[in-house]
Amino acid sequence: MARAAYTLYFVANLAPRALMFVLLLVLTRLMPMAEYGLFVLVITTGELFDMALGNWVRVFALRSEGGSGRVRPRRFGRIVALTGVTTGVSLALAAASGLVRQEQGTPFALAVAAYLIAFAPLRLSLILLQIRRMHRSYAAVEALRAGGTLLAATGAALAVGPNFLATALGLAGATLLAGLVGLALALRGVAPPQRARTGYGAALAFGLPIMLASLLAYTLGLVDRYAVDVLMGPHAVAVLAAAYSLSRQPVDLFAGPLNSYAFPHLVRTYERDGAAAAGQAQAGLLMTLMMIGGAIVAGLALLACPLLAVVLPEDYRPDGALLVPWLALGSLFIITKFFIFDNAFHLSKRTWLQPVSMLPSALLGLLLCCVLIPRLGIVGAGIAYAMAGAAACLVTGLVTSRVVPIPMPWGGLARIAASNVCAALVLVGVRNLLGPAGPLAVLVGSTLAYGVVYAAALTLLGVSIRRALEAPWDLPGSAAEAGVTLKALPRTSSLRRTSSLPETSLPETSLPKP
Repeated sequence: MARAAYTLYFVANLAPRALMFVLLLVLTRLMPMAEYGLFVLVITTGELFDMALGNWVRVFALRSEGGSGRVRPRRFGRIVALTGVTTGVSLALAAASGLVRQEQGTPFALAVAAYLIAFAPLRLSLILLQIRRMHRSYAAVEALRAGGTLLAATGAALAVGPNFLATALGLAGATLLAGLVGLALALRGVAPPQRARTGYGAALAFGLPIMLASLLAYTLGLVDRYAVDVLMGPHAVAVLAAAYSLSRQPVDLFAGPLNSYAFPHLVRTYERDGAAAAGQAQAGLLMTLMMIGGAIVAGLALLACPLLAVVLPEDYRPDGALLVPWLALGSLFIITKFFIFDNAFHLSKRTWLQPVSMLPSALLGLLLCCVLIPRLGIVGAGIAYAMAGAAACLVTGLVTSRVVPIPMPWGGLARIAASNVCAALVLVGVRNLLGPAGPLAVLVGSTLAYGVVYAAALTLLGVSIRRALEAPWDLPGSAAEAGVTLKALPRTSSLRRTSSLPETSLPETSLPKP
């Protein structure tokens, strides 16, 4: 049953991300660059408000109701009230976002507001489905959203016109439909919500640090889009966003479901065996993430030119090829922070440490954007992102060493790095050999050669790919070989334990989708 649930959640997490990735690439060919850049800014702004102000309600609801498998009326009423208040605040900010833009202000605010209104019922329905462990319905709603947004946004661009407002409204309409279907499924057999008079202070105390951390995460990951928009215009945002999607989504497509699968195991390990055992499990997860993510980053960096030649229009390619290696590297750092080190904050409920760990790197990212983009142009945004991502990963690792210390698996990481180097050398040779055959042949042939050599090298060096997929937290030698724990601050002895979570519940990170 657990394996079947994992498969459903893997598909449910994968489908919206994959089809949003496809949508963004399709729209580069349907829309003028400036309109595409404005569409990206709408999605970015809407997601910023939605994730920063509203996503903590999901985490709070799963913490309070996730172990029961049912929705109690007063707690249901509290969830509905919190969803309504956070959505209202987000809509007020959406109106303000239109005032900031001198041109296209009203259409921009309308598009952002539509995004927020559509995602409120969707988020509420997914919360209820996850609490009730309605795995098939959860997967069906996410699949409906994924397919619907692709068809609706593309159809709006073709039928109404290739402008950002029509495309954003199409996306919002499909999302709203999926959310309403999800609510209809989730509310079957559930008692109506009752007004809850208490508990809001505790909810806010839990959610405020998550909100602050989300805002800082967006400062780190997406502030460059606004800086590029101000300094260079929406057309440059289009190039940055397209390169970012190509660089971030391939790693995120694998890391997101991996975190969904592993987080319940981390909770059980932390509750049963303590922080040290959870840290050893985290070491195995770190190796698995580096095995997958390192290969993807190497492939993106070495095949950026043929990849962009296949999937993006010509105007996107020159600057995009320079951006992809930096953005891919920065994405691996950011995903490692979110899916490895940040788990310690949720396991121990010490969520106030999360914004503290984000503040230095967020300030550094903002400073680097202000310094590098005016001097280096759009490539400066990529360099700033990679440097700030590395700082975020390092600082968070040092802070969480107090909470869930990870024995770093240096031996296993060295074997993964060696395998990657061998495969990369073969990739370069095959890339040069297939160059006259065209970018598609280079992309396919080089990827296949890299995959075969990488898998063989890992196997020869004693890293089991099969075991990494079945039990990613329990790689052979990941703990035994570590020998060294990431040290910076003294380990605390007073850790609070988390409450039980259902098999499929996890804290949603504030990772940007587009």
